[in-house]
Amino acid sequence: MRSVLVALLVCASACGAELDNPGLGGNGGIDAGGGGTTDSGGGGTIDAAIDAPTVAACSNGRIVYLNFGGVALTQGVSDATLNRASWLQLPSSSAPPYRQGVATRAADIQAITDGVRARLSSFPVEVVTTRPAAGQYVMIVFGGTANQVASRFGGAVNQLDCGDLQRNDVAWIADNVTPTTRVVNFAIGAIGFGLGLTATQNPTDCMCGWDNTCTPNNAVDCVLNDNIARDPAANQRCAGLTMQNETQAFSQAFCQ
Repeated sequence: MRSVLVALLVCASACGAELDNPGLGGNGGIDAGGGGTTDSGGGGTIDAAIDAPTVAACSNGRIVYLNFGGVALTQGVSDATLNRASWLQLPSSSAPPYRQGVATRAADIQAITDGVRARLSSFPVEVVTTRPAAGQYVMIVFGGTANQVASRFGGAVNQLDCGDLQRNDVAWIADNVTPTTRVVNFAIGAIGFGLGLTATQNPTDCMCGWDNTCTPNNAVDCVLNDNIARDPAANQRCAGLTMQNETQAFSQAFCQ
């Protein structure tokens, strides 16, 4: 099945979306898919210090790599091991380190890392902040703006992968996505979109808003549901599928 680009559309009034950063394609706000040296090999000292995994992963399972150190990306079939992303609107781009120069940077990174690990603690998922030396991994890049990373969307982006054919996904979340709960919600949704999960209409579900009219409740932790309807009116869908088991998708994806 073909992969398609995601747009997480969030309303300005109820959800605090920033609408003055349209990105390269003119789509403003906190949309999905969210200067300095880039990271071609892994995280820096801050990342390494918080890199102790909190859950045992399955043998040969994928890893979730949170990249806060900046990275140069090239356009092509998404592959985290090659720093290549299919959603790029230019041949290449560069994401700066996350919140570079911000006094609370270290604390913000710690809070996001802790949040992602806590949300995924019931799954066989290892979450790291140093690039894995081998194997398959999903990379979520944090930092910069849509223009800097050549994204059509201002807050976050990933590629919908129906059937989970490309296992080394690359997602991005912008500096301006706040607070931590919202950042973590975006991260979980981005992973799900790369597994082939599509938009739902439940405001507390982690896939709400992924290129549909659902307005996520980012004041609370989003949840992954065992049996939930896919939005038949979503702009991006996987052919022939009407329901999805989100918890099963995460369990299976990281245990193969």
